[in-house]
Amino acid sequence: MANVELKNVTKKFDKNVTAVDNATFKINDKEFVVLVGPSGCGKSTTLRMIAGLDTVTDGEIFIDDKLVNDIPPKDRDIAMVFQNYALYPHMTVYQNLAFGLKLRKHPKKEIDARVREAADILEIEKLLDRKPKALSGGQRQRVAVGRAIVRKPKVFLFDEPLSNLDAKLRVQMRTEISKLRHRLETTMIYVTHDQMEAMTMGDRIVIMKDGIVHQIDTPLTLYNQPKNQFVAGFIGSPAMNFMKGKLEKGAGLWFDEGEFRLKLAENYNTMLHNYPEKEIVMGIRPEDIYDKTVSANTSHSDQIPFRVDVVELMGNEIFVYLKTDQHSLIARMKTDNPPQVNEQIDVVFNMQKLYFFDSETGERIVHSVGQG
Repeated sequence: MANVELKNVTKKFDKNVTAVDNATFKINDKEFVVLVGPSGCGKSTTLRMIAGLDTVTDGEIFIDDKLVNDIPPKDRDIAMVFQNYALYPHMTVYQNLAFGLKLRKHPKKEIDARVREAADILEIEKLLDRKPKALSGGQRQRVAVGRAIVRKPKVFLFDEPLSNLDAKLRVQMRTEISKLRHRLETTMIYVTHDQMEAMTMGDRIVIMKDGIVHQIDTPLTLYNQPKNQFVAGFIGSPAMNFMKGKLEKGAGLWFDEGEFRLKLAENYNTMLHNYPEKEIVMGIRPEDIYDKTVSANTSHSDQIPFRVDVVELMGNEIFVYLKTDQHSLIARMKTDNPPQVNEQIDVVFNMQKLYFFDSETGERIVHSVGQG
């Protein structure tokens, strides 16, 4: 198999549009790496440059330590699975799977063996005589993946392959692709805008915004130690809550949000010593906000009054949307005693799970004390 490396890769579509800006990262052999970010962040363009479908404006791309900038897609030993399946409607499933091998003039026996092996892996043996119009969306996606498998490439590239499927089928296919990577033991690069897909599938995740790579790390590290406010807000569902305020020194260090003040744990003093009397952004995840009546943890803040705006029942938990005169927060709570809409409740914050960000640069000043 192969590693993939990007060195200072830039893609400009004209003088005013930079789709990818100086991307540098390495994907190891047999690693599953997910490129994720909002629409227009450059993730699909990055994948297309690796595939050779888009030219590189500046920088270098290596596959298996070989510079491939000027090598055409068909000679890069990669296989790509597209969002729209890209199946030939007049061909059967068998013919779709075999087509690429026939073009490369593989022997008939080998083609048949590879097609049936891929069909067995994807459990589509009974579909080989059907045409795409007779298949469901999930079955078409399996055929598209199978067409890549028969090639036995060094690198698999997936460009938002599940975005056309319904929610239940997306979860099922997500699991199938995860199992497939362990069975094939090959390098896979997967593009999605869905952070849940990224968190559940990737060995590592590349987070992009506006063509820039903001952080590359394992899912848990991204969740617990985001590099900046964008990453912190993008990873996690519901998203992290953010509040602007000032740090004040008195009897200890305080965060003054305007409507309420929080006394910070002593652990934060050293980390935040350069920011007294400066505006700063505090972040806290929804699962670290609690109803005071069900929490007796001494590491929590003083109680803060909020009005319940919306309650979303999710089964074993609820998402509670809280409001004050100026702010909105989301809390992730247990369903034992759910609050009612328009009820006023007193909440507390887990003071060991606060994040602080520079209000100008967005860079993280300190991650939560509870994460070390």
